[in-house]
Amino acid sequence: MKKIQQKYPVMGDVRGLGLMVGVEFTTPDGNPGSDISNEVKKFCLDNDLLLLQCGTYHQVIRWIPPLVVNKEQIETALDIFEKAVASAV
Repeated sequence: MKKIQQKYPVMGDVRGLGLMVGVEFTTPDGNPGSDISNEVKKFCLDNDLLLLQCGTYHQVIRWIPPLVVNKEQIETALDIFEKAVASAV
């Protein structure tokens, strides 16, 4: 996730432990990136990746994969997520 963040500055913060991660989106002027987060979530859902939104302004996307997830599934999910972020900016 940190590698994706380096490519896309709209990912203002990546935080969490293990696979439980929150990605906070921000606008170029530092405000909550609710619109970006909405677009990313929709793209992911349209591509069979279910993620949660949270935060006061719904600017955070939460990753909470099941305990039985495997490496290949995580890599596929990250690929979908990166495409979603790229399409939103």
